[in-house]
Amino acid sequence: MLLCESSVFIILHYKQFFTDNIWIFLMKFTQTVFIALFFALITTKSSAETSQSTTSVETDSNGFSQTFNDPRYTKLKTYLIEMKDGELIPAQLVIPEKTKIRLVVRNIGNKPAEFESNQLRQEKVLFMGAETTLVIIPLDAGSYDYFDDFAPATHGKIIVKAKG
Repeated sequence: MLLCESSVFIILHYKQFFTDNIWIFLMKFTQTVFIALFFALITTKSSAETSQSTTSVETDSNGFSQTFNDPRYTKLKTYLIEMKDGELIPAQLVIPEKTKIRLVVRNIGNKPAEFESNQLRQEKVLFMGAETTLVIIPLDAGSYDYFDDFAPATHGKIIVKAKG
């Protein structure tokens, strides 16, 4: 009988100990989650404010965006798009219609980025400091959207217009 009573006492004592520790764990976990969500909200808000800024693009005499001069890319007109922590530089490219081009996409930010365009059927994930090239087939006149899929509020546009 003594063995049975002591076993019940041990089980009840263990249950109380276990319940108290779970309660402490849940309180600390909840606190950590709220802090993480708070900082994520602040970061998202600041990156959304940053993405609203637009960078002016230099144009040539015909009104097209300046090409990117790099000795590695001499056969096609090449344009540079830089991605920096939710910002696209430039936010707008103007290119001639029916011309095959090359886009050089660089991530100069401190976070990974994903260049994506559903209309151009292009998608590339870029880690910090990475660079990739995309060959774009000749396009008809119009507007083609691109964006950073890791910062959905960030949008850019490729405007294709007639030559001359």
